Amino acid sequence: MHRETVIAVGDVLVLHDADTGASLKSVVRPCMVVVVRPASVVVAPRSASAKGLISTPPAASTAFSTTGNFSKWRLPVSRVIADAAPNHGQLAEPYRSKVLALFARRRTS
Repeated sequence: MHRETVIAVGDVLVLHDADTGASLKSVVRPCMVVVVRPASVVVAPRSASAKGLISTPPAASTAFSTTGNFSKWRLPVSRVIADAAPNHGQLAEPYRSKVLALFARRRTS
C-alpha cells in the first residue's frame, strides 16, 4: 500500500547537505519548508553554528537538539527527496511565522 506524504509550509524536514546544497559538509540539518511545489519544495536550512536573523531554541521542534538560527537562505529540494526525509511537523510559533516573514520580505525586495 502506497501512502502519499503530505508536506506543508512550516514543516521541519531533516535533510542532508548533499541533497540541499547547503554546504560541502557531510551533515544532516533541520530545514523548514517555505514553499511546496508539485516537483520540489523550497526549504530554509537551520544552522547551529552560523549566526542568523531568527534564533530558535531546541523546544521549537523535535528535530532540534541545540539552539540554532534561520537566515534568508533558501534552497530548492526535489519532492522525491523531501518526501523521503524525516518530517518533524510544524515549527512552533512564533518561530514559524518569523521564518515565513523573512522569506516574504526577500521575495518582495
